[in-house]
Amino acid sequence: MPVDVIFQVLIGGILLGGLYALVAFGLSLIYGIVRVLNFAHGTLLAVSGVIASLVFTSWHWHPVFIGLLLAPAVFVFGYVFYMVLLHPLEHRSEFESVVGGVLITVGAMLILSDATTMMAGATQRTIQVPFESIDIGQIVVSTTQLYILVGIAALTLGVHVFLKKTWFGRAIRAVTQDSTGAQICGVDGTRLKSLTFAFGSATVAVAAILYAMSFPVSPYMGFPLTVKAFTIIVLGGIGNLRGALLAGIFLGVAESMTGLFWKAEWAPALSVVLMLVILVAFPRVAGRTVS
Repeated sequence: MPVDVIFQVLIGGILLGGLYALVAFGLSLIYGIVRVLNFAHGTLLAVSGVIASLVFTSWHWHPVFIGLLLAPAVFVFGYVFYMVLLHPLEHRSEFESVVGGVLITVGAMLILSDATTMMAGATQRTIQVPFESIDIGQIVVSTTQLYILVGIAALTLGVHVFLKKTWFGRAIRAVTQDSTGAQICGVDGTRLKSLTFAFGSATVAVAAILYAMSFPVSPYMGFPLTVKAFTIIVLGGIGNLRGALLAGIFLGVAESMTGLFWKAEWAPALSVVLMLVILVAFPRVAGRTVS
């Protein structure tokens, strides 16, 4: 196997893993605060990606401008979704809350996928931004890949600064570590949960644009992405952005190398196998909460 081919696949795996990590960021925040297994999270990326690609194809808007409009819209959608469908579960028993959350988010996943298919079709779509090739020795890197890399770094840094420097971010970390103590200190649990769900949804909308610039998106691709995000949370820990980024890159590179050296059909199953191995062999490490 030529070395330049391996490096080319490695670069693609790093970008793919970074995108996986962006999906996991929002899901990790939502689970850490709301305690809901949001099975519709990946589908929200799929739907956002389809919408972004349609807007780009129809009106040729710049992806950054699309993101500036799409992220607030998805934020509002996430807020309304939580307040209307998930907030009533707070007054139920723990068992009813868990089961109800799963049923609601699975239902949302199916409805969003079907509705998007009816309106836009099931065709795979991309955001095809004009690009130039940059030769680094025998390795070829496109400007689109550089844009995606910068976008991943910017969004990761933005989420990190937001969680570390703002009142909202500090409240999220406080509730993740000690929810009872945080409420005693005056943190409004309902407000925090609704805004966290909305914020986590908005981050995946931005990730959708970056994803569609490099990989095809379709209405029914969401559930596998959700599984990969769960795997990253299991590997990196709840609320750990650095751990999620490293775990995402590891998973993306592992999938890419699996497709290169073995069979591409095996790559999608890798995340499930990896998650099961960690849950069985290292149950204390899996999904640990990080301060």
